[in-house]
Amino acid sequence: MSKRWPVIDTHFHVGVNQLITFEAENDLIPWMEEAGIDIQIVCQVNEGFMHKTPEWNPFVGNDYIAKIQNMFSERIIGLGTVNPWLQSPKSYRFPSKKEGQPYDKVNYNFAIDEVERIILELGLNGLKLHPLEHNYNINDPHIINPLMDKLVEMQNRVGRKMIVLVHAAGDSVYNTPTALADLARQYPDILFLMSHCGFVWGGPVVCHTVGPLENVMLDLTTCPQKSVVWETYHKYGATKFTAGTDGPFASPLVKDAIVKDLASNAEEESLIQGGNLAKLLGIPKIEIK
Repeated sequence: MSKRWPVIDTHFHVGVNQLITFEAENDLIPWMEEAGIDIQIVCQVNEGFMHKTPEWNPFVGNDYIAKIQNMFSERIIGLGTVNPWLQSPKSYRFPSKKEGQPYDKVNYNFAIDEVERIILELGLNGLKLHPLEHNYNINDPHIINPLMDKLVEMQNRVGRKMIVLVHAAGDSVYNTPTALADLARQYPDILFLMSHCGFVWGGPVVCHTVGPLENVMLDLTTCPQKSVVWETYHKYGATKFTAGTDGPFASPLVKDAIVKDLASNAEEESLIQGGNLAKLLGIPKIEIK
């Protein structure tokens, strides 16, 4: 009996809002079966401006992601979302006369507490961060480093690899390959998936920024321009890459075409489609009956 690597889709949105009405309880597994996807990484639709699931919409929020992961535990890897701005300042800042002194008016750090809840209570497997949607620099040490510090702490406590999926299309100054590389170098124990691979404006610097970093995988999700990753592929090979659909907004046929266009052979296709990530996460091959 032969075996193959699972097909792992790194990027799929579930939920119901003004953009989509994807009720994952009923819609997700049929979508995966039709697309030939074995394991699905899911996050909130529109990157989740909700944290805890609200009563008025049970189809959004981190609790909803956990619900779907629990329903299909063998096939779903859920990622939580937080807004890094929802933290209190550590100290007074310019132009306060108390600059540098500990800030004593607000001391609640909702984003940090939510990271702990996401991992320990909900059992999710990391974070989806969207610097463009939430308007922050991905390497802003004041708001991002506390999140990463907490995530490293959680990773050590639960003993499983945490994933940070970053919208890194290079479509703003907030999410350039250079900024992501800066963050990833500071947190070598966290696995970063660079979604969209810097497509398109970040393309020229992808190879020499995130290319050398072993804890950053280039996620080919909706990155149709081969030139963006061509230099990195030649220098570091197929093992540097993974791929997602950006579903349900994009067809899995788009993902498959992007992977096939980049890979040199069927073995490389299998690695990009899921083998590389499976190795890092300790997911075994699937027996072919």
